[in-house]
Amino acid sequence: MRAAVAADFASWRRQARALLQAAVPPEDVEWQAPGESSLFDAEPLPDAKATARIPRELVSLLEASACHADPDRWALMYRLLWRVARGSHRTLLADAADADVARLTTMAKAVDREVHKMHAFVRFKTGAAGLYEAWFEPEHDILRRAAPFFRDRFASMRWIIATPRGAAHWNGEEIAYVDAPMARPAASQDAKEALWRTYYASIFNPARLNPKAMRQHMPQRYWKNLPEAQDIVRMSRPRDVLQAPVAAPRWAGRVRVDVPDPTQLQSCRRCPLWENATQAVPGEGPGAARVMLVGEQPGDEEDLKGRPFVGPAGKVLERALLEAGIARDSIYVTNAVKHFKWEPRGKRRLHKTPAQREIEACQLWLDRELAVVKPEVIVAMGATAAFALTGEKLSIAKLRAMQMRHASGARLIVTYHPSAILRGEERAGALFDALRDDLRRAGGIAAG
Repeated sequence: MRAAVAADFASWRRQARALLQAAVPPEDVEWQAPGESSLFDAEPLPDAKATARIPRELVSLLEASACHADPDRWALMYRLLWRVARGSHRTLLADAADADVARLTTMAKAVDREVHKMHAFVRFKTGAAGLYEAWFEPEHDILRRAAPFFRDRFASMRWIIATPRGAAHWNGEEIAYVDAPMARPAASQDAKEALWRTYYASIFNPARLNPKAMRQHMPQRYWKNLPEAQDIVRMSRPRDVLQAPVAAPRWAGRVRVDVPDPTQLQSCRRCPLWENATQAVPGEGPGAARVMLVGEQPGDEEDLKGRPFVGPAGKVLERALLEAGIARDSIYVTNAVKHFKWEPRGKRRLHKTPAQREIEACQLWLDRELAVVKPEVIVAMGATAAFALTGEKLSIAKLRAMQMRHASGARLIVTYHPSAILRGEERAGALFDALRDDLRRAGGIAAG
């Protein structure tokens, strides 16, 4: 088993060229990092001579992948290089389904994202002798890939950017790199921080920006090195929402029961959904309601207002309840998942279906609501609610036809979610009729 040593892309490239010239197949190469022990010493290889021409896009892919933290990257890179250079795989890079191509492409994208994060989230502080200092903790070894951006942008400054893997120092003429582990510097105050925070707050205009999308693109692992981080939570909701007085419920005499305790729910970290949500949204309704409606998760408006079914789907639900002869203030309404899961699409936040692990993480809160309210009838609206209450992944049509009871003993009815009616187009009328009829049936059971 031959062994080769690779510490960075340049080192790997020299070794890979020599191995390729010597016709050493990937399965015969053991890639070692400097200082790693092995049963065999690294074998001397012939000097690299002319080799097969390699597509430029492959070189770019390999160069980016070399910065990834995956310890298996060197072997994976050489295997793809071998396949392209020595086989009938000249068009291999165009095959997105190929396992090696897909994995390296994913790694390269992760590296590029991390470079973008470094460009966005490095913050300099004034150090000794006019030197500007910054500390950044990237997931991948991207310092050399990211540093030229700061050279071009801050050419008149003298700066140093330190990371756990090394440092880059710009002296006004060239960037010098230190390839040695660095320690996080002690916290220090910068007189310009207060000015920067004031400026940041003034340009953070929720009327123009989507604050939740901004939080998504500024993950919390970066916050400890950002002076403005302590202001992000305060500014993470639109100002009109923060400053507006709390409106009374639209329905007079409504008894609002936040179950479980809102303090506990707001601090829930059982799954990652809380990171990009404005708040957790508890259920609402009388504490002894005979009927409980369970939806999927809060939507965009629910996420901002902190109340279930107050957006477009809520309007559909209220119309269905009205036609079914049920007063909304007589029932308890909640969701299987308490945080809004979404993805950005331009300036909009689009709903994204919760994953099974997220539904299961929220099961605790739904069980507590059921234990407090003790409904006689539970209506599961949509596939997510049906799974949370039954554990079944059958179609809504099949579940509607089944006679079921929840583990609590309550009658369980599965029906369509109001949002399905909004998306139903030509089927919207039939879906609405089904929802209304199922609600009417639930009301009749509870009244009987």
